[in-house]
Amino acid sequence: MGAFMSFTCGHFGTRGGVGLQIGQPGNQDVYIGVKDGDRRSGSAPRCLPFFQNQSRDAASAFLAEQAGPEQQNLEKKIQPFRAEEIQRFYGWGTDRWRTDELDFALYTPFGGIPDPQAATPQLMRDALLPAITARLTLDNRHGQGVKTAFFGLHFQEPGARPLAVGSNAGLRLAFAHRRDFGVAAELHETGSPAQPAGKPFLVQHWNIDGGLRDINPAHMLGSAVGIGFEVPAGKSYELVIAIGSYLDHIVTTGLEGQYLYRRYFGGLGEVLSEALDRAGQLRAAAEARDAELLASGLSAEQQFLLAHATRSYYGSTQLLDVGGEPFFVVNEGEYCMMNTLDLSIDHVFWELKQNPWVVKNLLDNFIRHYSYADEVNCEPRDPARRAPGGISFAHDMGVHNNFSPRGTSSYELKNLTGCFSYMTAEQLCNWSLLAASYVLKTGDLPWARANQHVLAACVGSLVNRGGENGYVHRDSALCETGAEITTYDSLDNSLAQTRNNVYMAVKCWASYLGLALVLEKIGDPGAPAARAKMGLIERDLQRRTDAEGVFPAVFETDNPGYVSRILPACEGLLYPLMWNVRERSALLDLLQRHTRALLLDPQRRNLFPDGGIKLSSTSNNSWMSKIAIFMHVARRVFALDQDEPIRQIFARADAAHVLWQTDGSSYWACCDQLVSGKAVGSRYYPRIITAALWLEK
Repeated sequence: MGAFMSFTCGHFGTRGGVGLQIGQPGNQDVYIGVKDGDRRSGSAPRCLPFFQNQSRDAASAFLAEQAGPEQQNLEKKIQPFRAEEIQRFYGWGTDRWRTDELDFALYTPFGGIPDPQAATPQLMRDALLPAITARLTLDNRHGQGVKTAFFGLHFQEPGARPLAVGSNAGLRLAFAHRRDFGVAAELHETGSPAQPAGKPFLVQHWNIDGGLRDINPAHMLGSAVGIGFEVPAGKSYELVIAIGSYLDHIVTTGLEGQYLYRRYFGGLGEVLSEALDRAGQLRAAAEARDAELLASGLSAEQQFLLAHATRSYYGSTQLLDVGGEPFFVVNEGEYCMMNTLDLSIDHVFWELKQNPWVVKNLLDNFIRHYSYADEVNCEPRDPARRAPGGISFAHDMGVHNNFSPRGTSSYELKNLTGCFSYMTAEQLCNWSLLAASYVLKTGDLPWARANQHVLAACVGSLVNRGGENGYVHRDSALCETGAEITTYDSLDNSLAQTRNNVYMAVKCWASYLGLALVLEKIGDPGAPAARAKMGLIERDLQRRTDAEGVFPAVFETDNPGYVSRILPACEGLLYPLMWNVRERSALLDLLQRHTRALLLDPQRRNLFPDGGIKLSSTSNNSWMSKIAIFMHVARRVFALDQDEPIRQIFARADAAHVLWQTDGSSYWACCDQLVSGKAVGSRYYPRIITAALWLEK
């Protein structure tokens, strides 16, 4: 958590390993395997299939005809286990792979990150350990002879080296890649950390198999590094592994930030030693998370999606020290945009449960560094006539560890009508909803009073962007001849256009509600104006449905989006549910009828052929995070899953969504944006943590 580091494996026949600040899987061949005999036996190693079995190795840069058979570019002997030989358990904190010969488990527990400005150093040290642990077990109790097991990484870039992690009588071995990340391990009798099982051994060679067999197993020119151990017949040993990172320098530009974990750890060796010391505790914490998810009442498909999403979210998190103050960042998956605000609003439900201070941190940093004021175009694409706009917030704070200049994002550009245009109105809604959610869930009225002027300015800015119907009618003048877009930026007009969009109309209604509730709590006179705008939106929407009770996606009759049918029309109703608002609006009944009609449509325009949820009837592009929100609203606000036909639709959809991840995304792990079930963007993504909403009863 907070280290922007991950370890990825699981897609057969490709690389993975450690990824550090890259927003994608690592680029190492991962060797987790076993061979008959001692380490130098001629038997072929068998490995889990997390590598590319190439025929050439790095020795070819040094050797030519004079090389002996051992050094020539011979076909590798390593053989992958076949899929049918492998069993997998994928829990909330444990990822475990088993064959008849070995057992490999990764432990990735998670929990709340304490507020660094209030917590003790020990609590912070416990939470911010930039490492995970693993366990490789070889059970040879029924064997007839020695067997050898090993864990190794084959780096595609130079820089591998042995690493010292303390004396410990040589029982701990470690290797690293440059100064950035490394692996340490120690060997025990299975199930008995107090009983060391002899010394493991380190190899560094042109390839793992050669390193096991070579009389000179450690050669610093080698790019394949691993730790192995021999197990006599009648014994069962486990290699306890720590995989961690440590960056000790300034890692960001614009705003110069270092990782906050530097306050609590002195270097990579200390991180890896700490992880090994705490391996039993970390395993127990991971297994407790597994048990929690298993007892949640969610289906197996829903449990998989949540477990997948949780890893992807935390692998994207970055807790920095900027000017002596904590600065929390969630990177946007493969794009590595920093604190993308239209993702932040979807992370808020999880973060308020785990660590509310990070939401406050985000709100404050957007005010301080990434707020701005604009004007609005009085007519679409007519920059000649302008009116006051007001406060809003940048789409993001930068990209690839480069903070963007104050008040700007890395994303937004002028004179566009699609991707990369401004999201001014939606980001205004997002910040307002974040602020309301933070105050209403935590009761932090002092923060609300300190930012009363910002909250009131948000009401005024929303008013300025709306027409007589209350929701967004005017584009920001920053667009010039372009038009504003929404977080659904790569969809068609049904969801991509901000202006006169039913999705945005309901989101504006929720924003006014949230701001009104907070302003009422602090006695601000602007609350009635926000309530009045809610009423305008409700009255306008009551006349927008067709005979089936369905809203057009876009209210402009000459717009292609007018015939589109969208499920996210109801997304804004998530917030009153979260805030425990009891009064029932007529808008809820309208949106319930709309949602039911789309789900039960005989033409199945909002379902894919595999049963997956299609957010827009006119686009094959769907976002898994938004599907999770929609399904939660449908279940909790509308209770639609009480109807057997819709319950079956949702069950089939869950099964389809799992296949989108395991098959449609596969190598890219957790993916948010899929076209007809195939990953096309938003890969290795954090936002699918919205699936955690399904835990709410």
